[in-house]
Order: sequence, then structure tokens, then C-alpha cells
Amino acid sequence: MTGDPIVGREAERESIRVVLRGDRPALVLIDGEAGIGKSTLWSAALDDASADGRRILAWRASAAERDIAFAGLSGLFDGSDLGGRLDRLAEPRRRALQAAFGLIEMLPQPTQPGVIGLAVADVLRGLGHEQRIVVAIDDLQWLDRASEEALAFAARRLRGEPVAFVVARRSAATSDESRPEQGPDDRSAADDGLASAVELDQRIELGPLSVGALGRLLHERLGSALPRPILVRLHKACSGNPFIALEIGRSIQGRPTALSPGEPFPVPPDAGALVRDHLSPLSRDARRSLLIVAMSAEPGLELVERIIGPGAAGAVDEAAALGVIVGNGRRLRAAHPLYASIAHSDAPPGERRALHAALAEAADDPVERAIHLAASAEGNSADAADALAAAARIGRSRGAPSVAADLFDRAADLDRDERRRTALLVEGAEAAMAAGDADGAEARLRVALGIIPAGGQRARTLLALGDIVYVQRPHEALELLVEALDHTDGDPVLEALVQAHISGMADMDPTRGYRSALAAVELLVGNEERAEPDQIACGLLDRAFHWLLAGERLAVGDIDRGLALMRGTENSFVSRRAQEVAERCLFHLGRLREAIALDEAEYRRLTESGQVGLLPALLPSLSILQFMAGDWADARRSAQECVDLVDQGELAWLDRARMAKARVLAFDGDLAGARAMATDAVVRQEADGDRWEGAIFRALLGFIELSIPNPRAALDHLLKALDHADAMAIVLPTQFRFLGDLVEAAVLAGELDLAERIVAERLEAPATRIPLPWIRAMAARGRGFLAAADGRLPEALAWFDQAVDVFEVEMPMPFERARTLLARGQVARRADRRRAARDDLEAAEAAFGALGARAWSDRAAESASRIGGRRSAGRSLTPSERRVAELAVAGRSNLEIAAELVISVRTVESQLSAVYRKLDIRSRSMLREALAASSEGATG
Repeated sequence: MTGDPIVGREAERESIRVVLRGDRPALVLIDGEAGIGKSTLWSAALDDASADGRRILAWRASAAERDIAFAGLSGLFDGSDLGGRLDRLAEPRRRALQAAFGLIEMLPQPTQPGVIGLAVADVLRGLGHEQRIVVAIDDLQWLDRASEEALAFAARRLRGEPVAFVVARRSAATSDESRPEQGPDDRSAADDGLASAVELDQRIELGPLSVGALGRLLHERLGSALPRPILVRLHKACSGNPFIALEIGRSIQGRPTALSPGEPFPVPPDAGALVRDHLSPLSRDARRSLLIVAMSAEPGLELVERIIGPGAAGAVDEAAALGVIVGNGRRLRAAHPLYASIAHSDAPPGERRALHAALAEAADDPVERAIHLAASAEGNSADAADALAAAARIGRSRGAPSVAADLFDRAADLDRDERRRTALLVEGAEAAMAAGDADGAEARLRVALGIIPAGGQRARTLLALGDIVYVQRPHEALELLVEALDHTDGDPVLEALVQAHISGMADMDPTRGYRSALAAVELLVGNEERAEPDQIACGLLDRAFHWLLAGERLAVGDIDRGLALMRGTENSFVSRRAQEVAERCLFHLGRLREAIALDEAEYRRLTESGQVGLLPALLPSLSILQFMAGDWADARRSAQECVDLVDQGELAWLDRARMAKARVLAFDGDLAGARAMATDAVVRQEADGDRWEGAIFRALLGFIELSIPNPRAALDHLLKALDHADAMAIVLPTQFRFLGDLVEAAVLAGELDLAERIVAERLEAPATRIPLPWIRAMAARGRGFLAAADGRLPEALAWFDQAVDVFEVEMPMPFERARTLLARGQVARRADRRRAARDDLEAAEAAFGALGARAWSDRAAESASRIGGRRSAGRSLTPSERRVAELAVAGRSNLEIAAELVISVRTVESQLSAVYRKLDIRSRSMLREALAASSEGATG
């Protein structure tokens, strides 16, 4: 059954897998429209069942055989060694089934109703005694009636046998062609068919794929990624139907030119003839009404009447009668995107231009008017270019950057003035980037650079291009920015802007980045009135940030002044860079909540203005802050949104998304999954020479191994992270935040001299110059590990006390606090302070459990179990464990619990395992009573 990989149906697949793990009769019904992916999910479910040891009896029904009695039943049992089983049936049942399968001549007397069903039930019981069975039927709406009635009759008579039915059925609303004569006897909605024959069932109504899932599907099947604006349009056009999306996607790939604003998608070659044949009866006015609907953003009968004239109502009625136009109140739309595409592609160019001109005159909205004006224009026109540019700016301000990018392009095509055309291309590139089309943005800027050979405009174009290229090719970005310095024409404000870009993108040359950060501020001295407030804020914040990275000084005054100057409303690089370095500075200062608030405000601004293309740069940082602050549910959502955006075409941010996802997996305890994802990324980043990303992923891999714990492997990764940081002259311990893990891994691996050097030179020494809370806490915890390793247990406990104080008061970080409590509890146990040890270890276990840190919760539980004695009543279950248990008692499946609590299914399974262990039970059937007793014990 193995076919194309499942995309976007992972949750549904898991829910089926859960049902099929049972040993009782069950039925899974997969409903959905044509092309929605029912058969793909059906096949995947059978693959999973087969891998789980079930025997598969499968049949794909077809319209050609729907009137052949018992065609489906014969197909199901073909190859199932039926002959020997028939001999064991009672005589009437055996002969009835033989006759149904054509093994003997027809019986002289008609078979009594139900005899064949009883025979099928006997066969299924016999098979079920040998092996768990899945009876699977695809396209149930085409299954012959005799087979369905026999299967339904048999299914109702199964009791404890491990026989499951998995059927896929086209929804009634879309299956009219399957049985055109039916009416009230339509079995797709029947109550007595196979779909209602088993009480224990799972009904799945397959809806449209999400934009992200559709993007993944196109990328996997077609081998290319559509720009996000096109992908969003495609999703709307096909209503999330994967079959239609793939067909249109193939047609897009075959086009020599890009789609124009408002142009319908191309028609798949195989569908063109069929659609044209369907449209052929339309009169000229009816076809024109369809074309107007296809070309207009807000089509309605009034609009069609203004263009066609008095016969518009009749033309629309004619198109509606043929089923090609549908109405919703006063609004009209094409009944299928292919109808609109064919009408548009078949219309002569002159007719399309004339209709666009008429639509431009009729449009009230300036953006729509400009779109039609552009489509109707011929040759060059400065006035048309100005109108298009003005409409583009309106569109971007409304949160439609993809529309703005298209309008800027058309304006640039109509304007022959080189300077104006270059400016329009740069604006179009910025809009494309905001919409998520990085490749399109880069292409526009390359064209602009070919027009302007020198001067300030070339410098600004190089800056815009460097901003885009930096995401994937930082070396090339720096070269572009350095070139921009040669084109500032002695303008100190422009030169300061270039230096600000270099400061933010010189990851591979940190010394140059440091110099540029200082130069950007110095160049603005005396020129503040000419500079935007965000540029001044960016300069102050970036300089303070680089001073921090170098471990030189803590410029709190500059940071606060920069924060006060930030407007947070602009789309420029300096505005985004100011926000980014402000968030980093706040984190280093221990002001986590302020940093999160800053990122959340930027998230709202980008979302509300439609600039989702810029979100993947923000979301990983926000997710990290949320993890550190203990907001793990929010952190998971931020990371997942980043992954979803990458799936929607933001491939430039692929490794950022993987980093965010790998961190979620690591914290949740899926260490193998996190390791695989991080290893794949770090190999690629280090091969490209990207030390910044290399340090991030090595630090994550070190944390993963420490979570096991596997200290030697952790130490290897963390020392490589240290090499990357040293190569970039990053002295500040809080930048990559792995030195605490490095000390712990070194102590556990027996490398005490190394641990001592890291604590003294890398943590305590910087803390004397820049006494940031995280550095002081990690230095204290490191000293605690060293003292404990040397047997100085009271001293170790005192050091851990200091670290706990920081993580509770100065810089609340629940996860790091819990790790410190775990370490302190383990030392207290060694010091024979049993009560203190139990308190710390149970508090650590509770904190890890509440966060969902499965691996660390298990470590804390294992340490607590070594103390012996009875565990504290009322503290057995963490809040998150109790919530999971309550939902399980309420009858929710693991998948439903995971969805409601925004955690993984594995986390649900882990927490239920912990609940069973703590309550000393073995199954869900014992959970309700044990949970009630636990609640009474906690409050009694």
C-alpha cells in the first residue's frame, strides 16, 4: 500500500493508529471531497497497521463495478486462503458464500437475507483468532450494495474479535456522480450501511490542507518551493485541496513568465479540454460575466451590470444554471478556479485589456483601480507608474505586501526614468521580502543594481540586497555592505547607516562588526537632526550590545536611551535592528519580561501589517525567551509557527526553524529527534563556515547529551561551541549560554581542571567587569559542582543556594532553578540531609513536570527514589500531570489531550506513565479512583 508520503495529515494518521492498536471491533471512516487526500491517508493507515502486525484485507471500489453484486467482497477475500475456511462453515453459509463468489453455480432457491453476512462474520472470526485483522475499503460510495450489506451484517455480529474496518468515502456533497439516480436511497448518508455498523469508531472528516502543509506537499512532490505570496493565492484558489493544488502547481512550473497581479492560475493541461467543453454552451455575455467575475476582486451583479449592460442578470443566470458561477448574497464567484482560469486564458488580449479598463473605471478602491489600470496599459506611462506606486504603498500599509510588490513591479516596467525605476524596484523588493518572497526580492535588487552604477541610490540598493542575502549567505552579504561604503558620497548619515548594517551582519568578522558599531554612533554626532530616531536608537543599542559581547562595559544608560527613542512602527532595517539588539540587551541584563514584551509588540506589528515574511527572524528568539521565562506552551507555539512559515515557502529561514523545533524536542524530552535535527543542521552550517550558527547548534547538542546524561558526548559538543565563540571573539558568557552546561559536563566527565578554568576565567572574571545575573548564577552553580566533586558538601550547598536565589528573584528562570534544585538535592542526599534532599528533588521533579521537561523530570524522580521512605503526600502529581490525568479520566485520547494542552503526544504518554508510577496503578481503568484518592490526600 505504500505510496506518497503523508503531508499535513499527521494528526489524523496518529488518531487512526491509536484506534487500530486496540483488540476490539472498530471502524475508522475517512470522509472528504474528491482530491482531498482520503486515499493517501487510507493507504498510510494500512501501512501502519501492517507494520503493527495486522493482516490486511483491502479493496479499492470503482464506479465500473458498483452494480456487480459481491465484486467488493470477492476482492477483499481474494488471496486469503478462503478455500480451507469455507469448508469449516455450516453448509447453508458455505454454499451461499461460494455462490456469491462464483465458485459454484447459482443456488436454485434465493439465499435468505443475512446468510452471506453470517458466513462473512464466521470467516472474519476465524481470521481474527489467528491474527488481528483490518478490512479496508477505499471509495466506499462505489462499493456494490450486496457487498456492503454483507459486510455491515457481519460487522454488527462481531463482539470481542480483533477486526477493524478502515473505509474511505467521498462526502455526500461531492459524490453525486457516483450514483446519479439515487436520491433518498443514497448510501453515503445511510444509517444501516457499513459506516454505522460498529459502535466503537473514529470518524475523520478531512478538511483542506493548511497553507504550510500545502507548501510542504508541493515541495516534496514537485521538487520546488513556491514563493509564499503565490502559495497563499494558490491555497485560496484550490481551497486547500491537494490534488487541485498539485495540478495547478505543475502548470505554474511550466510557465515561462510569472503570474501578473490578479491573473488567474494556469489550467492543468489534462483539465483544459474538459473545462472548455463544459463552458462551450455559454453565450458571449454569459462568458463575459464569468470573465468579469474572474478578473475582479469584489465581483457582484451590480458590477457585471455596469460593464455588460441590461442583459447582465440573464447572463449571470445562464452561467449559474450551468454551474460555473455561484452567488452568496450580492457576491459572485467562479464555482471552481479552473473555470476562471479557462475564461481568462481563452479571452483575446484586447478583450482582457478593455475589461480591465472598464473595471478600473468602476473600481472605488485605489489599489484595485491601479491593478486594472496596470493590466490595461500599453507601453510606457509615467502617470500610470505614479498611480501604481501610490496604490502599492496603500496596499502595503493595509497589510498586503505581496500585492504591493506586484504593483511596484508593474510601475517599474512603465517608468523609463532610471532613478525612479530603481527606487520602485527597491520598494518592490522590500515589499516582496515582507511578503516572504526572498528570491523575488533579491531578483528585483539585482536588476536595480544593473541600472544605477554609483552614488547614494546604489548604496541603499546594496544595503537592501545585503539584508536579504545575509540570511543564507552572510559572507556575500558583508561584501555587498563593504561595497556600499564606496557609494555614500560623503554623507555621514548614509555612511552611518551602512556601518549599522555591517555591525549587524559581520558575524564572520566580529572585529569589523565591533568597529562599525562604534563608527555608526560617531558619524551621527552633530548630525542627529538629519537622522531618524530609529537610526539613533539602533546606533546606541548596537554599540552597547557590542560592548557587552566583548565583555568591556555595561552601558545601561545607552540601552535605556535607545529604548526610549525606538518608535516601533517602521519597516526599515534600523528599526528592525534596534528592536533585535534591544531584546538581546534586555535579556543580558536579566530583564526577560521586558524582552518578551518587546518581541510580542513587534510580532503584533508585523502580523497586523501582513509582513509575515519577517516573522521567521523574530519567532526563534521569542521562543527562546519564552522557554527561559517558563512560558513553555507559548514557546512551543512560537517555534511551531516558525516551522509553519518555513513550510509556507520561507525556506531562507529553514535552519532557524529547525533550531527552534529541535529546541522544543530537546526540552520536551524527545532527545533522539532533537539530536537528529540539530546534527543535520550543524554539519551544514560548519561546512559553510558559519561559526555563529555552528555555536548555537553545538550548544544545543551539548544540552541534549547532558539531558541523558552522556557527559563525555556533551563535553565534545560544548568544547566545539567554545571554539566557535572564541574564533568570533565572543567573550560574553550570556551570548550563547552554554558555559554552565560545559562546567556540569566537565565535572560529570571527571575533567575537574577544565571545569575550574571555565568557572574562573570564563564566568567569574567577566562577572567582575559585567555582573550580569545569569553569569553570577552559573558561576555559583559551577562552584557548587566543583565543591561537590571535591567532597566539600556544605560549601557546595551554599553555592547552590546563591544560584537558586538568582533564578528565583533577580532573573526568574523556572527550568534553570529546577536544575539547580536537582543538583542541590543530590548533594543534600550525599550529605545525609534526607528531608532537605527530598524537598529539593520533589520540587525539581514538580517544576520539570509542570514545564513538560520529560527527561529532566525522570532524572529528578530517579534521584528522589534513591532516598527511600514514603514520598510526600499531596506533592505526588505535578500540576501538568494532574491536568493530563483529569483529561484522561474524562475520556480524552492521548492525541486530544496533546492538542488541548499544546504538547506532544509523547509528552502526554510520559506524563501518564509518571502518573501511573506515582499512583501505583497499571491502567486507565484504575485512574479515576486513584486520582480522586490522590486529591483527597493532598487536601486532607
